[in-house]
Amino acid sequence: MIKVKTMTEWPDEDYSYPLPDVSQYSEKERRKLTFKGIRFMVFGERRHIKSDEEFEVCITLAAFDNWHEYVDRADYKDDVMRDVEHNRFLWYHGRRLSALRKERMKPFIKELVDEVRYGPMFDGAFLYRVELGRFRCMREYFSYSFVADEDGCFSFKPWMDICIRLLEYIVEEGHNISDEQRLHVNVCNVHDIVDQYLIDGYINAPLPSEAKEGEPDKAFYGRQIYLRKAERLYYSIRLNKIHDWWEP
Repeated sequence: MIKVKTMTEWPDEDYSYPLPDVSQYSEKERRKLTFKGIRFMVFGERRHIKSDEEFEVCITLAAFDNWHEYVDRADYKDDVMRDVEHNRFLWYHGRRLSALRKERMKPFIKELVDEVRYGPMFDGAFLYRVELGRFRCMREYFSYSFVADEDGCFSFKPWMDICIRLLEYIVEEGHNISDEQRLHVNVCNVHDIVDQYLIDGYINAPLPSEAKEGEPDKAFYGRQIYLRKAERLYYSIRLNKIHDWWEP
């Protein structure tokens, strides 16, 4: 199970300190602040809470509201406190994580923005370059998120790494595919994505060392087939795995 990430530059913090006094607020104010706290607890919304002090009041009132049906239960206060402690962690660590993302994600975000702004949108490869930029941003984001462990690893990182590698092949039009990969392509399962002439060309083409000058060799055909297989695998991973890529 993935453990909550702890950054070494952060001191250990105790979130079990006493709850704020909320008795001074009017019924109207309590409803408004409770609603803000609930929006944070349920949706993670921060922008409506103006300060740490207001957050403490909001989350306390929201926790009381969450457990109000169990007010007569012996462990009622423990349940409220557990809710508050959990959301204090999300509030304070989330704010620090946001600062880290802005600093460490900046190069990836700039590359993505530049591509979207200045890339040739009439070129089909443009879409793949944008996708590659998005994946790099997402991987960096998740490595500093609550789903990552202390080493920046998370359960679906291998799938994201595969997608990034596949997109790198596609963006480079296969020129970064090794000769070993080009010459050993399985063509038994590509009839639905590759034209027959490419398959026949790959099967019948000479090896690079045996090809005449200007003659397409096995690596030439293998690169094109490998690219199509890379595209199919990329879309398959997106279809079947992307629903797991979320942060609580």
